[in-house]
Amino acid sequence: MRILHFTECIGRGGKERQLVELLGGLSPHRDIESFVAVTYEEDDQFEIDSEHAQYIPLIRKGRGDLRLFKSLYDLTSSLKIDIVHSWGSICSIYAAPVAKLCGAAFVNGFVRDAPSHMTPWNKNYLMSKLTIPFSDVIVANSRAGLAAYHIPERKGLSIYNGFNPARVLNLRDESELRRMVGITTPHIVGMVANFRPGKDYASFVEMACRICRLRDDVTFLAVGTGELLPRVRDSVLPEHSPRIKFLGQRKDIESIANLFTVGVLATNSRLHGEGISNAITECMALGKPIVATNDGGTPELVLEGQTGFLVPSNDAAVLTDRVLRLLNDGALASQFGIAGRRRVETAFSLDAMCNAYLCLYRRVAYGTARSTWEAAIARETPDD
Repeated sequence: MRILHFTECIGRGGKERQLVELLGGLSPHRDIESFVAVTYEEDDQFEIDSEHAQYIPLIRKGRGDLRLFKSLYDLTSSLKIDIVHSWGSICSIYAAPVAKLCGAAFVNGFVRDAPSHMTPWNKNYLMSKLTIPFSDVIVANSRAGLAAYHIPERKGLSIYNGFNPARVLNLRDESELRRMVGITTPHIVGMVANFRPGKDYASFVEMACRICRLRDDVTFLAVGTGELLPRVRDSVLPEHSPRIKFLGQRKDIESIANLFTVGVLATNSRLHGEGISNAITECMALGKPIVATNDGGTPELVLEGQTGFLVPSNDAAVLTDRVLRLLNDGALASQFGIAGRRRVETAFSLDAMCNAYLCLYRRVAYGTARSTWEAAIARETPDD
């Protein structure tokens, strides 16, 4: 069985990491041969092991490059591809007709978020409507994503992101890292996210300032970069700036997250709905309690009152209250952290994700009835 994964790039994002991890999980299966085609390349991107997949640059010359249809068609037909799996809305627009013209099955993977305010004139929603009729299966990383895009039940399938436990091995020494970052307090509250409108760093900073006024034993770390970083950083009052630190882009995310007492993800639900957040999953795999915005697929990952707290969007007061509860109750924080790690090890394991995709590919390629392969995936995937 030959599978062509079609994605824009393999830069160091969560979706791209999932693709690379999946290729590694599929590689031991000798009936699977994988190919990865990208439409552009970045200076800093994941490497694909040549034993896992053949990497093929298929560069798109601008947004309206119609020649890419022909390039993708030539590639798909010459390689005798059985399944085309797209990993984004733009890629799905190109892949949908090509797969059908070449007689390949089409796995449409454009659903990676779960917007709570989807409108018919939303660009992604319109593109989804164009590609749904061509899709054999539309796979999302959350049930909330399928619902947000109104994916027909007969075509939609949710496969959760899988976390590779090797990522939390060989972490940097905590005391050394604390010294390098300049942290002297016993407690650390951190958020890992890009500084873009969909992430609610304003509430995170307001929460941090409120807690700084109440106690002096907590440092707050904001990890990431983006166009809103200067504005958010400038909003911090000078008296709080020594304990509200902006670390920018880091390659040692797991080591930084391992310092957290509490992991936070605040989202602006009016603009963005999380699918399954890789940042939250990383913190949970490290045994950290979570406080996150109650939207999108996050409630499928963070169980309220069991692995963390879910809070309303853009509500710094409630966010502050829940973080303080965990800072004040070490036993509860530890209980949430242990339960969260166990949850990632079962429902969000790398093996569970790879097994689910493997089952999906085999059933789709061999034309098995949906009821059969859906039941098989359910058997091979741990319960929530």
